[in-house]
Amino acid sequence: MNEPHDDSRETGTTARKNRRKLWFMLCVFVGLAAVGFYFYNRSLSEAAGTKGGDATASASMPMPEQNSKPSANAGSAIGQIYIAPERQQLIGVKSASAEMKSLVKEIRTVGRVAYDETKITHIHTKVSGFIEEVFADYVGKPVKAGEPLFTIYSPDLVATQQEYLLALKSNAVLKDSAFPWVSGGSNNLLEAARQRLMLWDVSPAEIEALDKGGQVKRALAIYSPVSGVVMDRQAYHHGRYVTPEMDLYTIVDLSSIWVLGQVYEADLPLLKLGQMVQIELPYGSDVNRRQGRIVFISPTLDPKTRALEVRVEFPNPDLALKPDMFVNFKLSVPLGRQLTIPADAVLDTGTMQYVFVDKGQGYFEPRIVKAGARTVEMVAIESGLKAGERVVTSANFILDSESRLKGAFASMGQPSRVAVGTPPAAAQNLQVEVLEPKTAKPGSNTIRILVKDSSGKPIEDAEVQVGLSMPQMGNMPPMNSDATLKHEGGGVYSGTIQFLMAWTWETTVTVKKNGQVIGSAKTTITAR
Repeated sequence: MNEPHDDSRETGTTARKNRRKLWFMLCVFVGLAAVGFYFYNRSLSEAAGTKGGDATASASMPMPEQNSKPSANAGSAIGQIYIAPERQQLIGVKSASAEMKSLVKEIRTVGRVAYDETKITHIHTKVSGFIEEVFADYVGKPVKAGEPLFTIYSPDLVATQQEYLLALKSNAVLKDSAFPWVSGGSNNLLEAARQRLMLWDVSPAEIEALDKGGQVKRALAIYSPVSGVVMDRQAYHHGRYVTPEMDLYTIVDLSSIWVLGQVYEADLPLLKLGQMVQIELPYGSDVNRRQGRIVFISPTLDPKTRALEVRVEFPNPDLALKPDMFVNFKLSVPLGRQLTIPADAVLDTGTMQYVFVDKGQGYFEPRIVKAGARTVEMVAIESGLKAGERVVTSANFILDSESRLKGAFASMGQPSRVAVGTPPAAAQNLQVEVLEPKTAKPGSNTIRILVKDSSGKPIEDAEVQVGLSMPQMGNMPPMNSDATLKHEGGGVYSGTIQFLMAWTWETTVTVKKNGQVIGSAKTTITAR
């Protein structure tokens, strides 16, 4: 009877020992798991704290992590961005130094060759008559002063010649009269007939020939008073009848010409009388380059082109410059020594101008500057830079996008802008879930949002507004889109909103009740 009793006792002791071992192993396993879970959560929180600043940027535009590499002194470089050297080489970042240089502004425009209006001559007759013979018989013919243009038969001229011959004979008879009033009257009559012939453009040579020959000439020649080129004529053969008001010839002296240039309104302060202007034929070589001086600046502006006419005189002895030709018109204006940088370095938003200053070791700082005079390649900087500082001249638009995504522009002296009625950060305690669309398309989209309070309870019967925003990128202006959603029930609100382009849009949800903002939250929606 005792032996079975001892066996059962021994069996019970062994079972208790096994249970103790099992509980001990279970406790050790649970402890190790708790320790591992603690360190795992700690490493995750440290990683999130280190890269939290880049999470938002990655949500709006995926960027390589090397672009946001932190440094030991990153806290002291407010507003700077970091671009790794290998990425600078990849995107082609180049820089140049701000230097003091003598700046020369070049005004280039198109010039038109025109007649010298002070050297245009119109030929008329002083008497009515019929053209007999024409010597200057085509447009473009060069004539010299004193050359005959045409001959004219005029009854008035014939009658005056006859009167002159009669006066001449009378004077020969009466000049020795014993009565002074007779000889004097004869001389006066002869001189009056001579003056009438001269006033009708009869040359002294023809009057002398009339004196010697004593014969009336049926047709008298009309001579050119100037040298030039016939640009227009109305004198034709075969007895055309002409009157004094008819413009028979237009003769232009082309030995000097005008070049008329159009200078835009912005360059008017640089213009002065006497400035040297260089012109060249667009198809010619350096041989065709000529220089002249500004002799006239128009007092009026063309309202259509917003340009002003400038006149320059040029000698043209070889007649190489023809009226109505187009030439390249260049005016160089010295602006003195100024602090200059390449024109490509300046980004202009319309309201401000800024550059990216190369701080070295991969860091770049956006800085507002004030730009002055510009040339084709350089721009003068009035404030914001010092001589010797280096500015980015290539790939600066990529840096601009980078800096805006990093929020670097917040340190450029701009005041923060908070919309009226937006709750403080502490009040932004909503839980927002975008139900639709998961991925939007450019254009109109239906949007459905589930809105909960901080405890996870759906918010009912509220006024929900959704705003989409995209920051300014380079010369592209910022974009915004807004919509007011209607309540479907269960904290779900829906409506229609416009996605203006493919982008990762920052989305702000604002909830109001009874006209008061009770909270807001931010998220992102990507449109593709």
